[in-house]
Amino acid sequence: MSPAPSLFPRRSFLAAVCAALGACGGIPLTALPRLSRLSGQLLEADPAELMVAVQVDARVSPPPGSAPILTIRLTPKVEGAFAPVDLRVPLMLATAATTTGLEPPGAGRRWWIYGLSQANQAELRKVQDMVRHAQAQPGYQRGGTLVIAMEQRELAVTPPSLDHTRWTTWMQVSRREGFFEIWTGTPREVRELAGTRR
Repeated sequence: MSPAPSLFPRRSFLAAVCAALGACGGIPLTALPRLSRLSGQLLEADPAELMVAVQVDARVSPPPGSAPILTIRLTPKVEGAFAPVDLRVPLMLATAATTTGLEPPGAGRRWWIYGLSQANQAELRKVQDMVRHAQAQPGYQRGGTLVIAMEQRELAVTPPSLDHTRWTTWMQVSRREGFFEIWTGTPREVRELAGTRR
């Protein structure tokens, strides 16, 4: 696992940022600098701009009702400094207009693009506001732990013939900075990392 140096810089948080089911195998080296900044960006991010893109073999389709799930766990170092957060937020398929900034998928490939619903954007804003409020209190006890994970096992349902095709996961925190790749592997590896071998 590759911990980021701090969550919300100057506030002495530790961050464990892991993509793809919380497992760190398959994270490209080029993603590590962006992931190390992710925890600090989360407080200021516009939830409407937070998106996930999955590139898959064009023969793969997302199962009905499936979605990646953004998991946020925030625990204070000192009990009572703020309320702990354990949030599991399903994303929803977004419109084609949101693919701006992604390269064309190439022959035999396709993108699935996901974002937060209005209700889940509001949930993330509540978390942001709570942390800002805690940080502004006199005598604030700094520190805590943030874990961010992207669960994808509901998506990775493929016939055996496609189990070893390439699966890549990308993330956008802000439109200005665009998408960056956070995990690469296969549908089978997604399921194995989730403990759902079949």
